[in-house]
Order: sequence, then C-alpha cells, then structure tokens
Amino acid sequence: MYRHPFQKVIPILNQILVLLSIVAVASLIAEYGFYISAALKHLIHRVDVFIVWFFVLQAAIKLLAAEERWNYLKSRWFDYLLVGVILVGTVVIISNVGFQAFGKFLYGRRIVEITKLYIIGAQISIVLSLFAQGIRLNQRIAMFPFHPAQILMASFLVIILVGSLLLMLPKAVQPGKHLSYLDALFTSTSATCVTGLIVVDTGQHFSRLGHLIILALIQIGRLGLMTYATFFAFVLRRNISLREKSLMADILNYESMGLIVKLLSTTIIFTFLLEFIGAVIFFFGFGSLHPDLGERIFSAIFHSVSAFCNAGFSLYSTSFMQFNQNFLVVLTLAFLIILGGIGFPVVLNVTGYRAPLGGRIRRIRVQTRLVILITAVLLVAGTAFFLLAENQGTLAGQPWHVKLLNAFFQSVTTRTAGFNTVDIGQIAAPTALFFLLLMFIGASPGSTGGGIKTTTIGILFAGVWNVIRGRNRIELFKKRIPSTVLNRALVILLFSTSFVFLGILILSFTESKPLLDIIFEEFSAFGTVGLSRGITPDLSTWGKVVIIATMYFGRLGALTISLAITTPREIYHYDYPSESVMVG
Repeated sequence: MYRHPFQKVIPILNQILVLLSIVAVASLIAEYGFYISAALKHLIHRVDVFIVWFFVLQAAIKLLAAEERWNYLKSRWFDYLLVGVILVGTVVIISNVGFQAFGKFLYGRRIVEITKLYIIGAQISIVLSLFAQGIRLNQRIAMFPFHPAQILMASFLVIILVGSLLLMLPKAVQPGKHLSYLDALFTSTSATCVTGLIVVDTGQHFSRLGHLIILALIQIGRLGLMTYATFFAFVLRRNISLREKSLMADILNYESMGLIVKLLSTTIIFTFLLEFIGAVIFFFGFGSLHPDLGERIFSAIFHSVSAFCNAGFSLYSTSFMQFNQNFLVVLTLAFLIILGGIGFPVVLNVTGYRAPLGGRIRRIRVQTRLVILITAVLLVAGTAFFLLAENQGTLAGQPWHVKLLNAFFQSVTTRTAGFNTVDIGQIAAPTALFFLLLMFIGASPGSTGGGIKTTTIGILFAGVWNVIRGRNRIELFKKRIPSTVLNRALVILLFSTSFVFLGILILSFTESKPLLDIIFEEFSAFGTVGLSRGITPDLSTWGKVVIIATMYFGRLGALTISLAITTPREIYHYDYPSESVMVG
C-alpha cells in the first residue's frame, strides 16, 4: 500500500503542535493577563504570528499526505476555513502596507499600526485552533474507563482550578485591588457551580477581564465542559463515538442514546436563544443606569446569562434591589430563572419537541407533570408566605402590587438563583427558616440548580402518602413508579441531610456568627442559591473551605457523588429469606 512521504512527519508535526499550543496559551495569558513592557509584547506578537503560520504549514502537509483528500478536507473543514481566513488576511495586510513594511513588522522593533488588526486576527486564529484541538481531546476523555459520574466530577474540578488561576491574573482585578488564591478559588467554585456566593464585590473588585472569566465559568458550569465540546464536535461534523453518546446520556440523564446529539443541540440552541432574548429586554430595562453603551450591553448580557444559568452573580453591589419596582426587569429575571431551573427535559417535553417514539409525538411525561406541579406549589406557597411574614418588614411602605412583585421574585430566586430585591440580612426569622426549606428542595433535574430537586421531594411525599394508605407501590398520574426511584430519592435525602448537617457543625466551630446566619449560608451553598445574610466575606479560612466543598457537592448532587465514590456492584444470582424490621 502506497504511503505519501509526508506521512512520516505527521506524528512529529502533531507533537510540535501540542508544544506550540501550550506556548500559545502562555502568550495569550501573558499579554492579556499581565502588565508587560512594549518590547515583550512585540516579542509575543512575533511568536503568535509564527504559531499561526506553523498551523497553516502543518495543515497543508496533512492535506497533501491524506489518502482521500476531499473526505479529509470535509472532515476538517473548520481547520481549513481557518487557514483560508489567515491567508486572505495576510494578502490584505500586505496589499495595504506593502511586503517590505510587513517584513519590518516581523523583524523590526516597531509595529505598523495597520498590523495590529493582523495580530488580533492571528490571536483569534490561535484561540479557534485551540478550540478545535480541545474538541478532539473530548473524544479521548470519553474513552477513559471511568464511571460517567467520576468524569463529571473531574471535569468540574478542572474547570474550577483553571478558573481560579485565571482569576489570579493581575489584570483580572481592578488596579490596586488584591485577590488571595482562596478567594479566587471560592469565586471560581461559586461561578462554575452557578451559586452566586461572593467574598468580594463582583462589580467593584474585578476588571472587565475578571467579569469575562466569571461569565465564561458560569456558562460552562451551566451544562458542563464535555456537553459543549460534544455539541461543537457535532457542529463541526466530527465523528461522535457511541462511547461519547453513552457518556453524555448518563451525564445529562437522557434515556435515549440515539437522540442524545439532537437533544443536546436543541438544549444549547435554546440556552443561547433565551439568553439573547433576556439580554435584549435587559438592555431596554436598564434604561439610563448605564450612560455608556458598551457598559449597558455587557451588563445586559452578563445578567441574562447569570439569570438563565441560575448563577446569581450581579455586577451591582446590592444585586437588584434598585430595580425592586421595575416590573420589566424583575419579571424578566424571574422567568429566565424559572426556565433555567425547571430543567431542559421538561422544557423540551412541554414545547412539543418531536422525536421518533413508535411513530407518535412524545407525550407529556410523569416527570414533566411532577416538576410543574411541585414548582407551581412552591412558587405560590413561597409568594404567600413572604407576603404574610414580610408585610410589615422588608416590604413595609410599598404599594400592594410592588409587594406582590417582590414576594413572587423572592419565591422564585430563593430556590435556585440568589438574586435579591430586598435586603436578605433584614428578613424575619420565620422567613429565613422558610427559605431554608425552599433552598434545600432547590431546582429540578436536568437544570443547573442544586438542592435535592423538586422530583425528589415529590417522590418522597408520594411514597409517604402510599404508606399511609397501606399501599406497597407508588402511583403518580396513573403511572406506576419503580421502587428504585424511591430508593434513589431516599439516598439523596440521607446523603444531602448528612452533608449539610456536617457543614453546619464545622461552621459552628470555625465561625463566630449567629447560628441562623451560619445555617442559612450552608443551605444556600448546598442549594447553589447564593443568598446570604451578609457573612460570606467575613468567613474564616476553614469556613470558606467548607462552603467551597458544599457548593461543589450541591452542584453535582448527592447521587452523582455517591456513584463516583462507590464501585458498581455485580448482579447477584441468589436471594436471602426476607424478614421484617419495625420502624417508627
């Protein structure tokens, strides 16, 4: 079989490409994350140009060495589109400044003004090429012989650690500000786990680069790094292996592996669409708060993403208290939170997502009905309780329609998001205790919210009700629920209760704060809510470590943690005689 001579150098090219990818990341971090001299910046630019042209060269060699060049070109169309853009950009620059001036830029000490655009284009090309390589890395990760829960835990841990290092960059904070590594780790964990608890003022302490890093962590934490990688692999027409599909089906808790790519695409497109709509509404709702157009656009995008991802991060020191009478902003925020926290399986089911299922349209499932029922009950109960308990407290002096607006919003945000339109530190003790219940229940499966989930509490209540009625099986909406579902719900409740109690116990030793504030903080971290009674910035070192662990546990969930740390048991082909045990 004939082999092209270039085939021998391809492994060497791949090794060099990996090395240059590391150099490329370092060059981008050095320029945009540190304060460096003009001479060093010019050197970095030259390195960037060299990396870009090596990328072009290795792509050309690989194409020449390919046996079926057209098929290879189609499978790597994104890479060669990038090569084409680089070549066209170079021709345009040379035609404007001349070949001699372009050569002076490459070898001289001064940068011709028009070549700044070329440098930006080169750096964008580097980022996109790294992006393409990252997608291919996702396939290798999927082949690791680990349980999906372990891969999910590891991926979130990697994101958190990388995010913490990025937040430590000098340019990530405002000039004159300082951020310790523990605070950077806390912020990264809070953003990745879409919690919203903060140890420093997000809007005042971080620079625009810091805000972008936090925004990226929130968006990645929304569904997980591997979810986005699999989606973009599909968009770029990469082959998605059965192992990848199986892994994503387990991670996203989808039943049909055959539909995973289509469901995944719909989920991410739906995410971006709703975030875009929310940003447009916020742009008009923020009004004259931001005289600068760029600030206004960024604020609208940041808060739309933060709301839909149920993150609770805000660029405003008092969250949304200044908008507590702005119906457009508050209601938009509330419905973004609801849609983000209700879970994508429910959204796709309700919106009539069509999928092959015995030649019929997928019907409304029991999970969808249960999620909607429990969510509606919690929203109504939370609104009514907040109105009753805070009528003469944080809601005093407001018109009735404003009271209703804020009571509804706090009922929405307390379970998942962490924004606030009233001062949480001033709410009455009964309200705080009721908030503990809402935060512990949390959002719904398939969403970014924490807590034990609405379906878990629904199954537990259904199990209790059937025991009271003397039945030995659970029936919901004329469907029988397998006993394994109740067993999982009990495991989740036991693990979650134990973990939260342990966190409160440790915090009661490490923190000299009122017990109610400590309990509130722990429940908020577990539910990835982000509401606080004002003690987060004053937490001790060990207190921050406990809250970091709680946010991580709450985001992944008790079931994922338990599956990750235990080895799946083999199936037994025997049974013991049964014997009853008295309980209660």
